[in-house]
Amino acid sequence: MSHPKQTFLAGLARILLLGFLTILVAACRPQAAAILPTPIPTLTSVPRSTPLPALPTSVPIGKADNPLRLIVHPSAKPDSDKTVTDLETAIEKKTTWVVKIELVDSDAAALSALCASTSDQPAVAWVSGLAYIAANAKKCGQPQLLVSKGTGKNAVTGEIATIIVRRGISALSDIKGRIFCRISNTDLISWVIPSLMMEAVGIDPENAPKTIREYDDPAALVKAVSTSECDVAAIPDTSVDELITNDKAVSAKVSSLTSSVAFPYAVLVASSDIPLGALTALNDEWVSLSKDRALKTNVSQLLGQTTLIPAKAENLQPFVDFIATTKHDFTQLGT
Repeated sequence: MSHPKQTFLAGLARILLLGFLTILVAACRPQAAAILPTPIPTLTSVPRSTPLPALPTSVPIGKADNPLRLIVHPSAKPDSDKTVTDLETAIEKKTTWVVKIELVDSDAAALSALCASTSDQPAVAWVSGLAYIAANAKKCGQPQLLVSKGTGKNAVTGEIATIIVRRGISALSDIKGRIFCRISNTDLISWVIPSLMMEAVGIDPENAPKTIREYDDPAALVKAVSTSECDVAAIPDTSVDELITNDKAVSAKVSSLTSSVAFPYAVLVASSDIPLGALTALNDEWVSLSKDRALKTNVSQLLGQTTLIPAKAENLQPFVDFIATTKHDFTQLGT
């Protein structure tokens, strides 16, 4: 027979065990997430970003802040600054383009300015025939206008050199070992052109002649050849009749050997970045100015023209073809 005390203790143990199991089961059940109070957002100051510098915008060509550059190597020094400013004003009035005429001291400077032009700052330049060849070789622009001198059938667009010799010389090859006379080593007619003519047929102009002498002008050259002081020289083709043909005493001793193609007096070359419409208007205005009663003298002071004409292939191709025969590298001119 069990004792009451033992019975009580066994019941108590069962009660405690049941309570422990109940707590354990409750602890293992999934619990809902505790919902915490949402914090109230606070406003904070945000630093302003530093604004980026404005991107430069290109100023349209032909405006006051970006005038179209007109480079000119003048044939003579203008009488005054007004010669240029009057032309600038007239061009702007007719075309609405603001232009800046810049006078330079040499063809090389004009060529350099033309070839350094950019799409934002293009340029137009009046240059000599040889500088045009260099511009063409460097792809610096296209010909637009030519200077023309004389009127009617006597109108010409370039200078022609005629090589004269004393009697007995019948070919350029006979120049070897002879006395060649010129005005200077930079004179176009008496040296530059005949030098190219010699190079075109394989003659070295510096070393083929026995001696090279210098005289003051074409008349002095003709006289020197007629007196056998010189064997060969070159003079303007326009002077042949006056200095040789019409003087029987001289023509008996001096004859014309050969003549060059025409070397353009001046060519207007324009950068390809100039809009076609603007370029057409500019070309038309140059032609008009060369005929204008009040302003043609201004143009003549710069270019020495009788008038200006479009640069057509038939005017330039013989010159371009001749230059090709010299095998000269004209890309070096102006550098």
